[in-house]
Amino acid sequence: MLVIFQYLGELCANLGVVNLPGPLLGMLMLLVVLTLYGKSIEFLDQASNLLIQNLSLMFIPPSVGAFFLGSQIYQQFPLLLATILLSTLLAILFMALLIKKLPNAPSDNA
Repeated sequence: MLVIFQYLGELCANLGVVNLPGPLLGMLMLLVVLTLYGKSIEFLDQASNLLIQNLSLMFIPPSVGAFFLGSQIYQQFPLLLATILLSTLLAILFMALLIKKLPNAPSDNA
């Protein structure tokens, strides 16, 4: 199921329907289908849990690639550090605002 939606996303991206990466389009299509379907699909739940459990393996290829950059990594280090710090702060801020807007969010009056 995951591969099918990734393929559909790649197909739409290659046809030029939307100017977004194929995997992102596939995830958005999967989100729409799951939202409309309304129930959790058992085998999709198992596959996604397996991917989440092994998520740390996804960081190995970029780490190995950064190792072979050598001196180039030092030239790009300030920009990388700024990007990591800014994206972390924005993610924390977004999650805090999202939690405040949720209907069952804990109140500050506790």
